[in-house]
Amino acid sequence: MFKSLRLAFLLLLPALVAAAPEARAHRALDWRQEACVLKVGPDFMYLTGYQPATSRKTFCEDIPTAGDTIFVLDYAQEEMRAMTTDFRIVRNVGEAQEEERLDAVTVAYLPPHVYPAGTLEFEHVFKEGGDYVGIVTMDGPHGEHWVSRFPFTVGGRSFIARAPYVLLAAAAALALLLALAWGKRDESAPHA
Repeated sequence: MFKSLRLAFLLLLPALVAAAPEARAHRALDWRQEACVLKVGPDFMYLTGYQPATSRKTFCEDIPTAGDTIFVLDYAQEEMRAMTTDFRIVRNVGEAQEEERLDAVTVAYLPPHVYPAGTLEFEHVFKEGGDYVGIVTMDGPHGEHWVSRFPFTVGGRSFIARAPYVLLAAAAALALLLALAWGKRDESAPHA
């Protein structure tokens, strides 16, 4: 029995390691008490997304369908209200390619502006689904320059985003089958 459990654990370990990058990919976003918190420099802001034509449900990482989408960023700290903020949505092509071809991969852009009330609202119509990255850039009066990136998907999660979970489920099923087969083999072995 213990051999079977040890074998199952050893088979599941690679799947858990494979799923770890997905967990780290959204490190700028944190879900707290039904609000999405975006870390920007040493501060944070609340991010909420809406699709008023299709649902009243809010989101922060996965936009259900292509179409009219509203992003709302609320500053959590007072100091952010004196800073200029710009907001950009780009196709997720990887950070290296993004830097080389920023204008070519940009889907929508809100130029720098100071939001003294602490709320930025941006509306965009997504024509097609896919993987995107939101980029918030803040520049302050004392030389601060903060950039935060958050990946999100439009029109459901892509296979690449689901792959670690699919692998984990497959590894768990395989480990269970092997543990059951190993246990049956141990039961049928002659006992001394």
